[in-house]
Order: sequence, then structure tokens, then C-alpha cells
Amino acid sequence: MQSSKAPWFPVVLGVIVLVAIIAPYIYAANAGGDEYVFGGFLLNPLDNNTYLAKMYQGWEGDWRYRLAFTADPGEGAYLHLFYLFLGHCARLLGLPLIWIFHIARLLSAMVLLWVLWRFFCELFPDQRSQKLAFTLAALGSGLGWVLVPFGVISSDLWVAEIYPFLSAFTNPHFPLGLALMLGLTMPEQIERTWRGKIVRICLAWLLSVVSPFGLVVVLGILGGQYAIMMLGRQAWKDIKLVRRESTPILLTLIGGSPMIFYDLWVVRAYPTFAAWNAQNLTPSPPVWDLLVSLSPALILAFVGAWQTVLSERLIFRRKRQSFQSESNLLIWVGLVLILVYLPFGLQRRFLVGLFIPLAGLAALGIKYLAARFSWSYRFWAVFLIVLSIPTNLMVLLTTFHGVRTQQPLLYLTQEEAFALKWIAENTSSDVLVLASPELGNFIPAHTGRRVIYGHPFETVNAVQEEQVVEQFFGGAMPLNERQFFLASRGIDYIICGPRERDIGDRCMDWGYEPIFSQGPVAILLVEE
Repeated sequence: MQSSKAPWFPVVLGVIVLVAIIAPYIYAANAGGDEYVFGGFLLNPLDNNTYLAKMYQGWEGDWRYRLAFTADPGEGAYLHLFYLFLGHCARLLGLPLIWIFHIARLLSAMVLLWVLWRFFCELFPDQRSQKLAFTLAALGSGLGWVLVPFGVISSDLWVAEIYPFLSAFTNPHFPLGLALMLGLTMPEQIERTWRGKIVRICLAWLLSVVSPFGLVVVLGILGGQYAIMMLGRQAWKDIKLVRRESTPILLTLIGGSPMIFYDLWVVRAYPTFAAWNAQNLTPSPPVWDLLVSLSPALILAFVGAWQTVLSERLIFRRKRQSFQSESNLLIWVGLVLILVYLPFGLQRRFLVGLFIPLAGLAALGIKYLAARFSWSYRFWAVFLIVLSIPTNLMVLLTTFHGVRTQQPLLYLTQEEAFALKWIAENTSSDVLVLASPELGNFIPAHTGRRVIYGHPFETVNAVQEEQVVEQFFGGAMPLNERQFFLASRGIDYIICGPRERDIGDRCMDWGYEPIFSQGPVAILLVEE
């Protein structure tokens, strides 16, 4: 690894990133006052509440995850082990689940920043390229901020897994997954000893648990490196070299493939997970969206790729270490841009970490342009960073606005928080709760109890379930149909509060016994 003579640089920049991803949460947690309770999440609370629900199941002692946002959770399977593990940690340490979530997010961000710096030090011998690539990857994003005034929300404002900063701002498994991907594709191989081989197998298994699609990308990068190197050097004539160079791929497959195959088997063999998988669709954004969301780094990355492949004749003239270093970036970008537009329901998942190789190639592009046209390297580097930061600043400002206005997806009222606490402390773990779609997203995360509807993916038959909940609270069901619905679904409790009254202001007039009441929020007991 090329050591940097400025160890202070990644430390200072890392501290800036960590403050930026922590301070808004501290502010939000203290901004509710006496009326509101912060739900714990600022970006993508719908999905993050599902992670907290998984942690709740781990806190209860489970290692088999059952869908918590659906009426019939099924028998469960060994999925989402990372969050189940965090739940077990919360129980052993005696700490609130949300604390463990954010502690894990902070630690994962620190690991990512450290590995990210090492990654670019491995790739580039000069400090300028190291610093620029690291700064751009750690702080940068796309040009989505330009389109916001026109009412256009591009992917760089919400698809967090593409960017290290947004990944670290959102949850712990995004930054941890990126760190593992970088570690497994690091130019300096770690498997030269038996200990290194075991480490690679363990890291691959962990990546398959934390980010299965990240493992697919890693295998593609390693396979692309191997194929191009074999062809470029005619290395297939040396059987010892073939075996040595194929070792990283084989070890990664040994470590990661069992969990991948298990995941695929579960979503076919378990009816509940099969139904969940059928509606868990994440298509890629349109091409124009991706171009905006990855620029200006993408534009300069094309320059860096062109200079690397054509001007330097990478494949045939470079030494193995230099070739492998820069091929990481080229193969990663090329592979992902192919995968994300294959006819596959989860295309967007392959975008994970794409901004990292683009940042490296952009640094190469600026280096080439500065040398070719006698441009000021510092000026264009600063210009690139200045264009790449505003989108992340806009995300932070948007979250501050959500905190100041106590947006319902971010906050519970104090009365709702008391109601959820009562449910967690006074009901059995298998009860079924009927609440508005909004509150249904909070209930499994804060009580571990099931709901009729709570999430567009993790509620089986989500569209139909959301409609029936809205019909129920909206008064569209006559009395006999309402009673049949409650009995046939086995609903134990109904929550009647401000969110439910926003759908239809009648739930307190249906004659059910209020077993809990706090201000405008009541929990109604459904008697058999």
C-alpha cells in the first residue's frame, strides 16, 4: 500500500463526516419537546422501522425472522441476521434498540471511512489523487440539487446505498456493506496465508448477510479482473498462476454463496416470503435520472476511463499491481451499468456503492486534464467538490425542516408513544393490532406486535391490506361487515388516535371498550 504523508487528512475529513451524520439525529431527538417523541430516523423512516422491528425480534431472543408487518408472519427463516444480532446485543447490553442501531451506524461509518482511505491509497501512488478521490467519495453526490427547484427528485436525494455519505447517514448495514465490498476487492490481496484465506471467507460470508447484492458485484469485479488479466498476459499457459489468481474468487464463493443460495431457497419454499418477494420490486431509475445523480463525477470518470484504457494501454503495458488497481474501478462501473438494466425486479440493488469507483475515475480524469491542458489541478478539484456537495447539504436541510415541523413519519405524539409502550408491556407477543397505515409502520418497530398493514413491501398483499384498513377507519364498512372483518382476521386491538381520525372520525363511536386512553389516543379491545 502506498502510505500517505498526511495522515491528518483522512482523520479531519472523517471527523467532519461523522459530525454531519450524527448531529442531526441529536438535534431531532431533543426537538420534540413535551409533545412529540422522535422515531429515531431521518432518512427513509419506512424501511428503517422495519430494521428496528427485526432488532426487536432479536431482542426477544429469536434468530429466525418473521415478517412483522403482516397479519400472518409465517414460520420464519434465518434472514436479516445482522439486525437480529444487533437486537441480541441490545438485550445483553441492556440498551434501547435505537441506541444500538445508531451506535452500529456510527461504527460502520468509521470502518467505511478507514477502508475507503486505504482503498484509494492502494490505487493511487500520488497524494493528490488519494485526497481528491477520498473527499469526493466521502462527501460527494450528484447534481440532483439543480433539479429540485423544478420539482424533480432524482435518485441522489434518496437512493442512499449508492453514496458513502448517504449510506452512513441512513443505517448501519449500508456503510458496513460498502466497507466489506472494498475490503474484498482491495488490490493488495489478503489471502496469501491460511489466516488471510480464512479472513476472506469470513468477510465474504458477512457481506452475503449484510449486502447480498454487494457480494454479486464483488464476484463480478473479481471475475472481470481475472478474465482480462488471463487474456492480456496469456496467463492460462501457467497453471500455477491460474490457480493463484483464481484463489480470491474461489474463497469469496466459498464464503458467500451458501447464504445467497439459502436466501433464494427461502423466497421460493416459504409462502409468506414468496409473497413478500413478489412485491419487493426496486427497478432502476431512468437513464436521465442516473446521469444526473452521478454527475459531475460521471463526466470526469469517462475522461479517466478513456485515458486509462486507451492512452496508457492498460491491459498490455501495465504491471499486474497497477493494472489490477485501476481495473477495479473500470470493471465495477461497467459491470453495474449492465446489471442495473437487466430485466430483473431488483435492478436498483446493484447500484450499491457505485459512486466510489466513479470518484476514483474522476480523480484520474482531473489528473489527466490538468496535465494535458495545463489546467490548475487544485482549481478543478475544488470545482468538482463544490458541485458535488450541495445535494447532501440539501438532504440535511430537508431533514431539519422535517424535524422543525414534526413530520408524522419522523415523530410520534407523546400519547401515541405511551400507547405503544402500553402495548409492549401489557400484551402478549402474538397479538394483532389494527391501526392507520402510518402508525402501522411504527408498531412492530416499537412493540414487536403484528399489524394488518405497515409497509409497502413487508406487508403481504400490501395494496389490498392498505385499502381495507382505510375502508375500516373511513367508515366504508357497515357494522356487520366490520365485525366479520375483525373476527375473521383475529384482530385483538384497535388504536384510535389522530392518524386514524384523519381517515374517518368515527372509531370512538363503535362501542368497543377502551382499555387504554391517553389524551386523543385510545386502545380499543376487540372482544371475541
